[in-house]
Amino acid sequence: MSSDNKLKIDSISSTFGMSKFQFIRYFNTQTGITPYQFFLNTKVERARALLEKEKDIYLAVNECDFVDLTHLNRQFKRVYGLTVNDYLKQIQ
Repeated sequence: MSSDNKLKIDSISSTFGMSKFQFIRYFNTQTGITPYQFFLNTKVERARALLEKEKDIYLAVNECDFVDLTHLNRQFKRVYGLTVNDYLKQIQ
């Protein structure tokens, strides 16, 4: 995983003149989710777009920096309510 694909809460919070914990609380209050959850949701959405385009599960795992298929499946199911395989079956 390249360092560009990691969530850098310390850097983001200092940009807004807040501590890391102040930023997390503020973000959660404004959006209803934590910055990390937002980051994961963005990765899952990117994986879904790759799946629709390439139909390759392991490409999505690698390109979106998930640890493994289990990690992607857990996050994908939390967001979309079904596993990656089930999603692929639906769109084919």
